[in-house]
Amino acid sequence: MGSDFIGFLRKDREFQLQLAGEKSIPARPPHYIDFPVKNRLRQVLIDRGITRFYSHQSGAVELIRKGNNVLLMTPTASGKSLVYNIPVLESIMDDPDARSLYVFPLKGLEQDQLKTLKELAFALGIDNAGAVYDGDTKAAQRKQIRESLPNVIFTNPDMLHLALIPFHKKWEDFFRRLNYVVIDEIHAYRGVFGSHVAQVLRRLRRVCDFYGSAPRFVSASATIANPAKHAQALTGLPFSIIDESGAPAAGKHFFFLDPVESPYTLATKLFVNCLENGLRTIVFTKSRKITELIYKWSLNYAPALKERISPYRAGFLPVERRAIEERLFSGNLLGVISTSALELGVDIGGLDCCILCGYPGSVSSTWQRAGRVGRKGEESLVFLIAIQDALDHYFMRHPEAFFEKNHEAAVIDPTNRTILKRHLVCAAAELPLRADDTAYAPEELPQVIEALVTDKVLVPGKRGDVWISKDRNPQKDVGIRAVGERFMLLNTAGRLIGEMGGGRIFREAFPGAIYLHRGKHYRVDELDLTRKKAICSEVKPNYYTRPLSTGTTEVLEEKEKRRCKDIPLHWGMLRITEKVVSYDKKRAYDNVRISNHPLDLPEHVFDTEGLWFIISDALKYDMESRRFDLGGTIHAVEHAVIACMPLFSLCDRGDVGGLSHTCFPLLGRPAIFIYDGHEGGLGLSRRAYDIFEELLDSTLKVLDDCPCTNGCPSCVQDPQCGNRNEPLDKQGARFLIRNWLETER
Repeated sequence: MGSDFIGFLRKDREFQLQLAGEKSIPARPPHYIDFPVKNRLRQVLIDRGITRFYSHQSGAVELIRKGNNVLLMTPTASGKSLVYNIPVLESIMDDPDARSLYVFPLKGLEQDQLKTLKELAFALGIDNAGAVYDGDTKAAQRKQIRESLPNVIFTNPDMLHLALIPFHKKWEDFFRRLNYVVIDEIHAYRGVFGSHVAQVLRRLRRVCDFYGSAPRFVSASATIANPAKHAQALTGLPFSIIDESGAPAAGKHFFFLDPVESPYTLATKLFVNCLENGLRTIVFTKSRKITELIYKWSLNYAPALKERISPYRAGFLPVERRAIEERLFSGNLLGVISTSALELGVDIGGLDCCILCGYPGSVSSTWQRAGRVGRKGEESLVFLIAIQDALDHYFMRHPEAFFEKNHEAAVIDPTNRTILKRHLVCAAAELPLRADDTAYAPEELPQVIEALVTDKVLVPGKRGDVWISKDRNPQKDVGIRAVGERFMLLNTAGRLIGEMGGGRIFREAFPGAIYLHRGKHYRVDELDLTRKKAICSEVKPNYYTRPLSTGTTEVLEEKEKRRCKDIPLHWGMLRITEKVVSYDKKRAYDNVRISNHPLDLPEHVFDTEGLWFIISDALKYDMESRRFDLGGTIHAVEHAVIACMPLFSLCDRGDVGGLSHTCFPLLGRPAIFIYDGHEGGLGLSRRAYDIFEELLDSTLKVLDDCPCTNGCPSCVQDPQCGNRNEPLDKQGARFLIRNWLETER
């Protein structure tokens, strides 16, 4: 069926005009290496059609049996769950009281894995093999689980943080007999979330040590550049890595599409075409708003699809997400439009086509999403449609570069002082804290404990060498997925529409903002900062809204400096002050600004890590003598460098901020600042500092390759710029970066 559709596309003149490149990835045969499994389990697997093991499964299980912590880094649908289920089930067969903990980044992933484990366990005669213990588990069920402990608890980092570790005394038998901790989708733990989870796992290790257990850690990941470093940063433990897959892979056919007009219109038409040709299809978008719009436009094109397609994104209530997942798996849904929420391994059945509406921001994420299709051995189709973004158009001009490029690094910062301090208070409430606690880096702990004592949140215990928390339950005030508290979005009748993190509320749910949910438009009428809620009215506007903001920078501490080519490069702590001051109404069909509306919102002030670089007096004079606009030049460099950072780190543009000053007061010269967009820093600016020459080289390639003269969304314009992308001088930016790199192009 896929080959028939490819033939149809080859004859479609409109499609061919937008085709920037294509590549067929041939099918890969399996590579088997057998290994011994306990006889009863072996027969159960044979009964389910598993008669041989892939080489990566064999290698990983043997390392686990030797007592190693193991990270398995192989493609989607390569049988990673069997790698940890085999040793876990064997441990239960040896000791019916053996316990294991399975941790997943999203609640939807738990149900899939629980079903698989329970089916295997039931065939082995194990009755109480596993149970899900998360935020959706009813109070009565929680009590029952604690009183009749299953062998395996399925949970997520949030529940580990809020319920299991803080109330470890209720779980004493579980922690005392804990053999394995499985951390699935380890690449998902990055940025703020990953930095928090690193502290949660250190608290878990403290509790295990207290009860005398030393569980082995088994992790699974999509392909990343730094698997060993990332796993160790996350857990504080060394890992053995298995990264060569022995699993077979069906062929994939990639198409790179550079739209003549709107990428979203092209994605919608292609989605409907795929469905009408009998191809089950998933569309991945880069924002909630676009997810909703493509769903709405698809229904306009083909109203008959109303019961066969659905949007899917964060912000949906749990019951909505579960229902969509079940309909996808059963085949009741032919297509779905999703944000990254469906990127991870919820089993959604066999799909034929993946449409990426915008480059996902990383090679790793692109392959992860492409791996959601072609699971039945049939050739699958993957369409990458460029949106107005620098990286998208870089790959449209160089499609071969996508397949040659190395995967990005997953970046977290387990030493983030802000996050570490909050979790140390949690740790001290769980068990008395010692300055030589082995779960933490010894050079960091004494200083942080001293600061917490000064802040009067830690107090000395009866023994002089331990500290305890003044708050008995500080965990409830520490959110691990975002900075700030959660806001509820309610309609005028008080019904919950969705949720939003506090860090995004000023940018996306300010009074007057247009908010999209399941194909419906809502206008935010009121933002109640005290009660953490936004009241919305359903509307049918012909416009969308875009916030405008101001920002200032203060250097708190310079930690490092070096020269990169001819650039004085600095890295350290910054204080950032941001304020959303107004918003534009823009016509939906042509993006023309209709009007501007002032806002009176509080400032957002936070300390973070960042790098900065200075333009010398000589270079400034040279630029001005060539009539480049200084402010426009450094603003364009700021945008272009940030746009290229995802080439080297798993991050989104929203994780990184930037400011440029024509004369920064502290330095008396023009300066550009690139900073981590969250309190305390995430390690992203540090990685940019370390590979800055490569980053600048890639930035210059993007600017040189873009055919525009004055700058466009494919090179220096940022769709989230708080200054309407004014001023920008692309040619000045090219001159400045080329001068720094001392190259001739």
